[in-house]
Amino acid sequence: MPFNRKERRALRDIEAHLAAEDPALAGLLGATGTARPGWQVRRVRRWVFTVAVTLIVMGMVLDIPGFVVGGVLIVSMLPVLLTLVWQHYR
Repeated sequence: MPFNRKERRALRDIEAHLAAEDPALAGLLGATGTARPGWQVRRVRRWVFTVAVTLIVMGMVLDIPGFVVGGVLIVSMLPVLLTLVWQHYR
């Protein structure tokens, strides 16, 4: 559940207060990798989905059942792949 604007502001204030009181602790807590992996996940999702759809369409047009099956398998593996990418960038 995402935070609303008031809660985000309160968290930023707490973070600033902590950094003013104990800079060493704030540095340690800030080094835990707070980067948001959202753009990497969207990028991987877009590429994987594009490859899967291309395989499905090529398989249907060229009458190659292996391409269609491969595309469907890639689409079915998409949630697992995105979970792995998300965990990698966290």
